[in-house]
Amino acid sequence: MGIFASQDRLRRPFSAFERKRNFQRCSTDNSNSLYPEHRMNAQNNSNMVKTQSTFRSAALWCCDLCLSENQHSLQHCIFCGKERVKPNKRDHYSPHARIMSAMETESIAVRDHHEMDEFNIEKISRDVIAYCQRHNMAFVDDQFPPSDRSLGISHNDHTIQWLPLSKIAPSTHLDDYLPWTIYDLPDPSDIHQGKLGDCWLMAALALITERPQMLQHILLTKKVNREGVYVVRICHNGIWTAVLLDSYFPCTFDSELAYSRAAHRQLYVSLIEKACAKLFGSCGSLSEGSMAEGLQLLTGAPCDHINLHPIDETLDFDIVWAKLLSACESKLLIGISTSCSEIDQQAYKDAGLNPNHAFTVLAAKTLPVDDGRFLLVRDPHGTSNYSEESITPLMRTYLRAMYDQMPNSSGIFWISWFSFLRFFQSITISTYVSTHFDIREEIQFTRSPIDKVPAYYFVVAKTSLITVSLIYHRRVRKEKSRHTQSFVICNIEEDRSDVGTKEVIFLSRRGTFTYWTGTLPPGAYVIIPFSVSLWKTNNIRNNERTRSCTLAIHSSIRLDGALLEEPSTLLADCIIAAVIKYCDKPKYVCSIIFFLFYLCIFLLYLLE
Repeated sequence: MGIFASQDRLRRPFSAFERKRNFQRCSTDNSNSLYPEHRMNAQNNSNMVKTQSTFRSAALWCCDLCLSENQHSLQHCIFCGKERVKPNKRDHYSPHARIMSAMETESIAVRDHHEMDEFNIEKISRDVIAYCQRHNMAFVDDQFPPSDRSLGISHNDHTIQWLPLSKIAPSTHLDDYLPWTIYDLPDPSDIHQGKLGDCWLMAALALITERPQMLQHILLTKKVNREGVYVVRICHNGIWTAVLLDSYFPCTFDSELAYSRAAHRQLYVSLIEKACAKLFGSCGSLSEGSMAEGLQLLTGAPCDHINLHPIDETLDFDIVWAKLLSACESKLLIGISTSCSEIDQQAYKDAGLNPNHAFTVLAAKTLPVDDGRFLLVRDPHGTSNYSEESITPLMRTYLRAMYDQMPNSSGIFWISWFSFLRFFQSITISTYVSTHFDIREEIQFTRSPIDKVPAYYFVVAKTSLITVSLIYHRRVRKEKSRHTQSFVICNIEEDRSDVGTKEVIFLSRRGTFTYWTGTLPPGAYVIIPFSVSLWKTNNIRNNERTRSCTLAIHSSIRLDGALLEEPSTLLADCIIAAVIKYCDKPKYVCSIIFFLFYLCIFLLYLLE
């Protein structure tokens, strides 16, 4: 039996089933794999440090008895004294001894990442500050210099000048006597977008600012310093990256900040915008984007994007409402936008709403009346003046009683579900949960269907919510790649070579981001990412593409895992398991049995 994968025509077949597996450790030298693992990025920027999420030495382990967290180096719980249970000795599935012995990495609580990054990055910034103090100078970033090059070709604006923080004028007379701070009681209404078209990033940042504790995870430098050394954490290409910045910012000839800023001389908005500009090459590269992209940069978690007015499908709005209720109950970040092409600008103005604008959903509530669904919405800029006559004073009283955390600020209003569906175009729900865990691994898509494949093995100790993401490493932020990204997840049995006997998940998408979320029962699993588009062809452009990608796994419980290199026949076995589960009935032509697999965006032929 063999399988063929094709986008336009039949490709080379995989080999047949291979029952003997060679479970080997990854050939990469991981002898220095301490957390965080400092590595230069693709541009060799020495002041941008990637922090690897999967690690050994600085990880915490959870006591099975008292559930307390302990340092990785300790062998007994410091609270109850119980001996640490090694991952390969736990009472869970153990499919292959060699795989289990390789599972030395553990997923890390999302809320712990920033503390570990801060601890390890502190020395770098301390060394830079010490150097500046010895030479009585301010830090100037030679990787992102205050020059036209950093503005970008399309934004080579001669009305812009770079000024150090000490020479930047206050934006209003109210700020004349305020000192600069990183942030001080930040509020979404503080954010003011400048000349860049990065409303997508500012909208995401407004959502983050709703929860100031999340800013602490992003801004590793907490105080303004004379040397002008600042560190910001951004999840770039799915990997948390600590970006070192100086204190020079683009300004007008009136010496005011030209790009995005925060009121009351808070620096956090300008720092985050500059960190993203540095990662993507220039300030001009930040124009145009989606709120989902902004939230992924700031939280590291994927987003669920819902188009409320799709062209080629019909939405079940009851399901959409159920998703909103669930997201609100889980206290997830929810963004919405007004950009309906069917509504003219005057209709938005008459309703008191800003068109092409991002808002935040604070609550979703139901009243026992006709069409009794309502959303509490916030305009982060506080400029909307929406009012709906159908929501009576009595209904408002009931709604306020149901939501006792009503913020006392402008731009907050209730809107009925019917009106919401009329005026709003999309919903973006971030899956970020601070108490969840994650694992992040950089991988390479294979060049050929017969190359060895990256296989990530992990163990689920109890039924858990799992989210798997593939984030392609774009060379240019605005690169529109239409390549396929796929992954298959299969359970693996103890002492058996069969895969996918109980659980099989197959997902394939075009573009630079692919993700799946769902629950997995207890067991051992393997996930194999691959891209048919990047398999070696006569297309020179395809062969020159980067093959780098990040595999990110978020989970509601801690996972043990290992990234290994396996024969291509393992991928073949997993795909065959998926075909058997999902495919149409077999077809018979000239005594050849074949299956067509329509779950993926390329044609897959399984021949027998």
